[in-house]
Amino acid sequence: MMKRALAILMTTALAIPVLTACSESVSKDQAKPAEEITLKVFDAHAYGLEEYAEMAKKFEEAHPGVKIEVQHAANDSSTLLQSRVNSGDIPDVFDVESGTAAQKYYEYAYNWSEDKEVLGKFKEAALETGKDGDGNIMSLPWTYENLGLIYNIELFEKAGITELPDTMDELEAACEKLSAAGITPFALAAKETWVLHHLSTHFMMDKSLDAKGVADKLNSGDLAFKDMKNFQNLFRLLDLAVKYGPDKPLEVDWETSENMLANGEAAMIHMGDWCQSTLDSFNPDARLAFLPCPVSDNPEDATLLSSCNWTYIVNKDSKHLDLAKEYLEYILTSEEGQKWMCNGVGGVPGAKTTMEVKGALANDASAYVENGKTNGWIHTIAPTGYSDIVGPAMQAYMIGDMTAQQVTEEFQKGWQIQKN
Repeated sequence: MMKRALAILMTTALAIPVLTACSESVSKDQAKPAEEITLKVFDAHAYGLEEYAEMAKKFEEAHPGVKIEVQHAANDSSTLLQSRVNSGDIPDVFDVESGTAAQKYYEYAYNWSEDKEVLGKFKEAALETGKDGDGNIMSLPWTYENLGLIYNIELFEKAGITELPDTMDELEAACEKLSAAGITPFALAAKETWVLHHLSTHFMMDKSLDAKGVADKLNSGDLAFKDMKNFQNLFRLLDLAVKYGPDKPLEVDWETSENMLANGEAAMIHMGDWCQSTLDSFNPDARLAFLPCPVSDNPEDATLLSSCNWTYIVNKDSKHLDLAKEYLEYILTSEEGQKWMCNGVGGVPGAKTTMEVKGALANDASAYVENGKTNGWIHTIAPTGYSDIVGPAMQAYMIGDMTAQQVTEEFQKGWQIQKN
């Protein structure tokens, strides 16, 4: 979450009673421990907070003498987590983006490979995102996430747009129609460098070259940004976002962007289905749907990006290792955990479930997944630190401080430097 979400830190400390081995019942003669146990949890999200609090409370009620101390982080969660690790305050349970970001924390991670009963509760494809280079399962998956353009159906109808644009020319024409109808076409959250980084990855791929293929070719030197067939169209989309967006594009943060979309003040944003709960909080009646991001003049290249992107780690050196393992299994596989993910977050769990997902966006994305209108996520397998370079470069382009050529060179340099 990706990262994305609320710029808050929220600590919840709830008195806990306990569940036995992730069962949802507790022996009545279970004795309260002599000393209170505090389980430290770092959650890099700010979605489904009410459901999370209720879930944690029920775990606590089942575990007398245990306290769950949760730090909900959002903006800059990677820096916050790294600061805790550097200071020796490693949480008992924490989540990070899968791929490159997770790999650097696997030295602290409990190895789940032999916990067959637990692993059997997850989809095999989702478990792949938690493997290290040797195939060990070092982390457990959260939810599948999908990202792309999200549009306000009512505003498109008002502007007379009857077919979704799937080429760059059609996207520009849609912006013109929306503007002529007195509607702000774009509210791109350009203040957030992670949003811009996510957006850029659409233009690095096409239907003939997936996320892993692009990353492998960039790493080997067989592909350069200047030679990517769709990459220059990234700047065309940024131009549209500036021309048809708020007057001060770099002041639009994620919350403003989502608020404008949900309340009919803008027709399109770029975001993922993890934002369903905040969109609902702004306007539960908003009719919103995904729009595969156009990247060329070929409709086949317009896709959503889909991945089981966030993964949870248990600190192998936790003083309360068994409890930490039990808590993670609980929040990811129990009925209460699935309520959090399916209803609170509006995402499809990486765990096996028959529970219906509340989120309209997640359900909308499922149709695109089934029809092959998705590609993978590059930003989770890109070199660490690469995103910190390209996001600011895109911001500089949007305010005229850098040219498209300079930004393209910055992408190339950023990948190569961080790769090494």
